Amino acid sequence: MPVDPLWARANPALPDCRARRSRGQRRGRLGLWMDPVFCANCGADGGFILAALVAHVFYLCDACEDTGGGLPLPVVPEALVRGRF
Repeated sequence: MPVDPLWARANPALPDCRARRSRGQRRGRLGLWMDPVFCANCGADGGFILAALVAHVFYLCDACEDTGGGLPLPVVPEALVRGRF
């Protein structure tokens, strides 16, 4: 469920990929709660995100992207994701 209800109105096409109930929450290294993320298509595990800092999460696993194709969105380079500019 999005933290900010305005986000749901702004982008209704992409679902939020967190669980509706926060059963699988974990406490991270800094003491912040983290929510599990799941694939929007098949429900595969996608790791964890910070619950308090992220308003909306959309995740598509590699297998679903390979079979169905990716989304027509800009791709972030892997080096930028890993912090190697």
